[in-house]
Amino acid sequence: MKEYLKLVIFVGVIVFFLAQIPSTETPRSLKLPPPKNVVVGTSYFANDLNLGTNASRSEEPTFYFDRCDLNNRDLFPTEISQSKLVKSFTKLGKLIENITSPDHTKVTVLNRKTKYSLCDRVIVKIEARDTLNRTKSYGGDIFRVKLFRKKPYAAVNADRFVDLNNGTYLAFFPILWEGYIDLQVMLVHPAEAIPLFAPTLNGSRAHMQTFLGGFESTDKNGNIHQESTICTITEREVEPFCNFSDTKTYVPWYCSAPRDEHLNCTHWTTHRTDMKGIKATLQTLIDKTGEELLRRSKTVVFRSNQLLVVPPQKKGVVQHYAQFRAGELPSCVRQGPPFLRTNGYFYDTEWFPFDCKIKKFTANDTLQCLKGKTIHFFGDSTSRQLYSFLKAQLNCKDIELEPPRLSSNFEKRCRIDNVTLHFSFHGLPIMGSTTNNVSGIKCASNEIDNIVGGPDYVIFLSLWAHFAMAGLDFYQKRIMSVKEAIQRLLVRSPGTTVLMKGANTRNYSVKQFILMSSDWEALQLEKTLRYLYKNDTFVGYIDTWDVTQVQPYADNIHPKAAVIANFVNNLLTYVCEDAVKARTK
Repeated sequence: MKEYLKLVIFVGVIVFFLAQIPSTETPRSLKLPPPKNVVVGTSYFANDLNLGTNASRSEEPTFYFDRCDLNNRDLFPTEISQSKLVKSFTKLGKLIENITSPDHTKVTVLNRKTKYSLCDRVIVKIEARDTLNRTKSYGGDIFRVKLFRKKPYAAVNADRFVDLNNGTYLAFFPILWEGYIDLQVMLVHPAEAIPLFAPTLNGSRAHMQTFLGGFESTDKNGNIHQESTICTITEREVEPFCNFSDTKTYVPWYCSAPRDEHLNCTHWTTHRTDMKGIKATLQTLIDKTGEELLRRSKTVVFRSNQLLVVPPQKKGVVQHYAQFRAGELPSCVRQGPPFLRTNGYFYDTEWFPFDCKIKKFTANDTLQCLKGKTIHFFGDSTSRQLYSFLKAQLNCKDIELEPPRLSSNFEKRCRIDNVTLHFSFHGLPIMGSTTNNVSGIKCASNEIDNIVGGPDYVIFLSLWAHFAMAGLDFYQKRIMSVKEAIQRLLVRSPGTTVLMKGANTRNYSVKQFILMSSDWEALQLEKTLRYLYKNDTFVGYIDTWDVTQVQPYADNIHPKAAVIANFVNNLLTYVCEDAVKARTK
């Protein structure tokens, strides 16, 4: 307890002296708010949307352990205030010299010592500096900070991240494994980049996300008539247009009407993304300064080599936190979305939550516990990844869909030994480079309404990646449409299991597309999703956001199989662990 009090006093002194550092004048054109201390529970600082906290819960869940008390927030600064980068600007011009520089930003371990013990705390200070190597006078930069080990790979995200809003940041970590520990600091986005993303989030760029609708018919002479027109989620400015919207499930969809006299709205047959059109349009929004901002995104500021040492307690045996708690942690159970913070860590490519256990399932375990069950996967390609992983693990055989449905990238089904897996895309908008028949596009809300449900049915949801450019308001309405369908399903079939995953970090291979797919935007969707389901304790939530921030691989919209294996084990723990225990008694 004395060590905790010393640490509290030490941190308090640091914060006090840092707050006394005089700030240089903020560039007038930015008109940023006055400095305020901001404490956030994730290593990403972002504009507060008033959606990120589970306000319905009286307090955050805690657990206690004689060696570690990872959830004791008294160890860290607790003042929370609202601070927003609210002034939008798109043309920085000469202000490029004020942008946060990965080359000049400084990183320091404040409580550095020759050796540490398991469960000690590490405090890291980040001093953001601009292109001219001057200390920044305001905050808002998005950093991702992790402690990690190279072999076997281990990593944990910052337990607390403090933005002092004067260019200085503090990250707090618990030490969770023995051996060497290193530190990596990544600049995900400079503060000045956020206004480039904000119009995407508020929906003002939704009309720039264009698709191509294919129309086709055959006249009485056997001649085939084909035409492609532009489609969006917003009404077409030029009349006439075809309205394909589904108001019940909130799927607004409009295509310019074909000009060929042999074609009309009833001849709409195919859908594909206007990739070239979107790219060209977004490029017009980025000047040279904008390009420099995006170039600095996801740049490693600091990466150490054997920075910290934690001597093993047992000679020749390296241990980690979960090993000490193996006998007392329960299996992970469905209890709704967790708080948006660090909820676990990687060790040897396996994910270990702090407060529960995820079972590792063999193919035989999976087959035994899923017998008689049907899992419906609804979502995008990140949901299809879990479907495909399970299908391969079970060697599940494809079966035909009932006519007039046809198997495609939008819908698949397989069955083995009375286990059925079914994947269906969530409905428009759908991004993708291939052309697909619109008959295969079904809205998730309508599909859920057609499911009987019951104890042998599992609904799995992953809804985020294709909705970023549509805007936050659109996303909320679509999510609520799906939630209402889930509620109707649970009324008629209370025993149905409901699971979902959130967003994950992604790669920025095409710089123009960052404007519609940045991690900042993904985080806002993640906060929204958790807020909308915050009271639904019956939901099993897979925290893919926390996992992919510290995964052993580069960010990718489609994480590698080793990461997906952790998601699938989490899913199966929710569904099957009780059944496995019952059979082994």
